[in-house]
Formats: sequence, C-alpha cells, structure tokens
Amino acid sequence: MLQPQFKLNAKKEIYVPGDKSISHRSVLFCALSQGKSEIHGFLEGEDPLHTLHCFESMGLSVSSLGKGSYTVISPGKENLQSPQGVLDFGNAGTGIRLSAGLLSGLPQIQATLTGDASLCKRPMARIMNPLKEMGADIRSVEGNDRAPLFIQGKQLKDYSYKSPIASAQIKSALVLAALSSGISIDYQESEVSRDHTENMIRFLGGNIIHHSPIHFTVKPPYVFEGAKYVIPGDISSAAFFIVFGLCGGGSEPLLIKNIGLNPSRIGIITVLQNMGGKIEIVAKRVECGEEIGDLLIFPSKLKRTVITEDLIPSIIDEIPILTVAGLFSEGGFQISHAEELRAKESDRIHSMVSNLEKLGIHVNEVKDGYEFGEVTSIQKTKIETFMDHRIAMSFAILSKLTGVDLTFDDTSWVDTSFPGFFEILKSM
Repeated sequence: MLQPQFKLNAKKEIYVPGDKSISHRSVLFCALSQGKSEIHGFLEGEDPLHTLHCFESMGLSVSSLGKGSYTVISPGKENLQSPQGVLDFGNAGTGIRLSAGLLSGLPQIQATLTGDASLCKRPMARIMNPLKEMGADIRSVEGNDRAPLFIQGKQLKDYSYKSPIASAQIKSALVLAALSSGISIDYQESEVSRDHTENMIRFLGGNIIHHSPIHFTVKPPYVFEGAKYVIPGDISSAAFFIVFGLCGGGSEPLLIKNIGLNPSRIGIITVLQNMGGKIEIVAKRVECGEEIGDLLIFPSKLKRTVITEDLIPSIIDEIPILTVAGLFSEGGFQISHAEELRAKESDRIHSMVSNLEKLGIHVNEVKDGYEFGEVTSIQKTKIETFMDHRIAMSFAILSKLTGVDLTFDDTSWVDTSFPGFFEILKSM
C-alpha cells in the first residue's frame, strides 16, 4: 500500500466551511417563512450563494451581518414574485432541484431555472416526473430532461410517492413542493437518505409523522415564522481532512472543529472506522435540530473493508475521497451499489477510474462502482477534474500525502463548496 510522505508532528486544529446542504435549505425555508430570519455559518461558496441570489430576485431581502451571517426578510411564500430574468444556479444541483420543487407549488410564480455547462448535463427527470404527478407544470426547455427548466407554478394536490432510489434531492424537492402548495405528502424511500429537510420542518414546528425510518407523512398547516439558523461545518468537506489525518504519518492527531454529525451523513466515519481508522467524537451538542461535535483524527493503518449497500446514501458525496483512503489501505478498495455517482457534478465513477488509471493503477470499472487491489506506488500525471470540485480536492489530498506532484486542468470548481480549501491544505 502507499506510504505517506507527509507527517503531522504537532497538534493541528482546523475549521471547515458551513454545511452546503443545510446552507441551501436555510435559504429555502427563509423564503417559506414570513418575516425576519437570521442565518449563521452559511457556506459562502458559489453554490449556496447562487441559491441565495436567485431568491433575492424573487423578493427576499438579504443583509450581511459579517462572514457567513445574514439577516433574511421574506414577504411570505404567497408574496414571492416571478423573477425578471433567468434564475442561474451555477453549478448547484441541490439548489436547482430543491428550488424547482418549491417554485412548482406557487401559482403566482413563472420562472426559468438554469446553470452552468456541468449543471445542464445533469438528469432532471427524477424530480420532474413526480412533480408532474403532483400537478406541477415543469418542463425541460430543450426537451432533453435537462436544465434549463421552465416552471409555471400551480396549486398542487396531495401526493403519495415511493422513490425507486434513496435521494435527499428527490425527497426534498417533493416535500418543498408540498410545503409551498399547502398540501400533504406521503413519502417512502429504499434506504434512509439525509434528512436535513425533515429536521428543518421539525425545527420550525411543522408536523411530520414517521411510520418507519424510510416512510413519513408531512401534513399542513405550514405556518412558518422567521427563525435563527446555526449551520455546522460540512462533514462532506471535513471528509477530505479526515482522510488526510488518518493516512498521514506523524505522532499527533488532527482536530476538526464544529462538524455536523447528522446520523444520515456520518457513513464516512463508519466506513473509515471499519477500515481501521481511529476517529473520536468529542464535545457533542445539538443546534437547530442537528447533531454537532468535534472530530479527533489519529494516524491509522487502514485495510480494505466491504462497504454495504445500506451505507451508500450516507457516503455518496464522500466516495471520491474514500477512494483516496483506499489507496493507502491494505488490500485495496471496492465500491459498489453506487450508480447514483454517475448523476453527480460529473460521472464520478468514470472521473475517478479515468484519473486512477492515469496514476498507473489497474482499476476494474462496473456499472455501479469500481475496485482496485493494493497499491504500492503512483506516477506523476495531470488530473482531469471534469468540472467537479470533489474530484479536484480528492486528488489534491493525494498529492499532498504522497509528495507526488500532481497537476490539474482546473481547480476553480473547489470554490463551489469549499472556499479556502487550498489555504488549509497549504497550512498543514
């Protein structure tokens, strides 16, 4: 297995930016709530800022209170207005899919939602089809089930849906449509996906009835008032430095402060602990319905493990950096049941396999994943990021750990989710 050239010989403490998923949702729930809200810990990356600016154009009044903190005043969902121009969500798949759901249930709204070249390649039928069954008027402008999307808001009808895949974006898009249109929704999924939307509904006093961990009903009335949102650090961003701390050498642990530990998101910790990683959670607490804590990461000897299907929804965004951990693991690495990776910012199965092969690694690619045996060395190469922030950050971590000078076609995509990433990496 690969041997790290990097060693941490003094205790290091770092913070990562606010949770991207919760940052998007904080904007949407501010829009649904009447009056004044505050957001603290907001991820000021390109993705959430695009969502914030889109809703500003529909009537939200936003004032900065300092880094990552805002006052947001909403006229209430019934008084949001159609935007004058196209709503540009940049690279934000979460932003466009969740917003499409919310706007579909507002009869006074007419809008076209679009994004950058990468976003306009991603599948949208997965939200469009069930939204149409709810009564939504949503269609692909190009007729290819991709963005741009045209929406004429409608009064939707009560809906029951059993999702064929575990996807927080599908679930949240449909639940937000129900909230905006004042209807009930009964939702089932195959596995538990991240539940930030449900937590926010409970935090605001909404009514959710859980029939099982994968089956719930949300019913009106939805009378949400302005609230104070405190957003924890993003575990998907922390994952890069969790792997860095585990795979690096040295004698001291790495402390990552103020990380969201939502049970639907901590699969990364479970998998890395199963691989032999020593991770301790300290200073646990709860903010806005979300569990938060600090992570102590100790240099560890990792080994190959079986990643079970039930864990995939909770690690789907962390698979690229888990793959890097696999390069330092005895026996190599395998991921399967992860076909959802092909619908991310890039086709992440292809993106990872392509770059691993450039490093001189023999990889077996299948429809829903890939595997490789134990790796002893990698070669210098140029990484193709495929306009994907997580691909760029994963291989940047690999370069730092091994001392192999990897170059990149473009790393600007990192700012969509983790502004300051390279500054933290350089400070190690």
